[in-house]
Amino acid sequence: MTWLLFVLGLVAAPHPAGPPPAAQSTAGRELDFETYRRTIEPIFLKERAPGEGAGRCVNCHARIATRMRLQPLSEGASTWTEAQSRQNFEVVKRVVVAGDPASSPLAVHPLAPAVGGDQQHTGGKFWRAQDNPEYQAVVAWIKAAAPSAAPATAKATLDFEFFRQRVQPIFLAKRPGHARCISCHDNGQPRLVALEGGETMWNEQQSRQNFAAWQRVVVPGDPEASRLLMHPLAKEVGGDHFHAGGKHWKSKSDPEWQTLAAWVRGERLSGSSR
Repeated sequence: MTWLLFVLGLVAAPHPAGPPPAAQSTAGRELDFETYRRTIEPIFLKERAPGEGAGRCVNCHARIATRMRLQPLSEGASTWTEAQSRQNFEVVKRVVVAGDPASSPLAVHPLAPAVGGDQQHTGGKFWRAQDNPEYQAVVAWIKAAAPSAAPATAKATLDFEFFRQRVQPIFLAKRPGHARCISCHDNGQPRLVALEGGETMWNEQQSRQNFAAWQRVVVPGDPEASRLLMHPLAKEVGGDHFHAGGKHWKSKSDPEWQTLAAWVRGERLSGSSR
């Protein structure tokens, strides 16, 4: 199931034409924690009826890399401790624009498009109407928060030349015991352009196709919310539960992981213009 979610590329906020804009960060005083814990967190633990969704939110959001990476429940627990809830609270704020439900992925992602939601959500469309009590609870919590008076932090920009010269070679690297990334991704998603006729590297046009496709599994500025980095990372150091191509990196200090993290944070090659 986890591999299918990655293949579809639809976990967390949708990526119809490149990386999504990051939700504005909000300060803890603006979104009320006690209201969050009492009315919002239970939504993440609700068992969904057949046809309503793909199971509890926590089933995916505690296992795979998204902007809203929830804490896993402790063995035998039916809810989170206060300390875990506070950790969840911090990541849920990533998908909220204080005071503006319509711009908050938390509100619009599980909402049906016909009534104002966005187009895709791998976990399903839980709310078919805006009068749904869960949707109303989320909207009320977001509206009660005042927009931040602090200036917005500039979003990282992904650099094409860095991707072309530093990231793409990682997709072609031979790995003991594992296939090269391109061995699966020249047919899978995200797609890499197939190399043919003895080619050993992509040309600029092909590289731009790859660049467009792989932005969809990146949250600019946030390596640990980017599936590109977390999917092949060993689970015991924070990676996703499963990757069909194997776990390439046993540590975040791995040079390949660090290269990808630098790209996601917006690092540029000297002289690069975009």
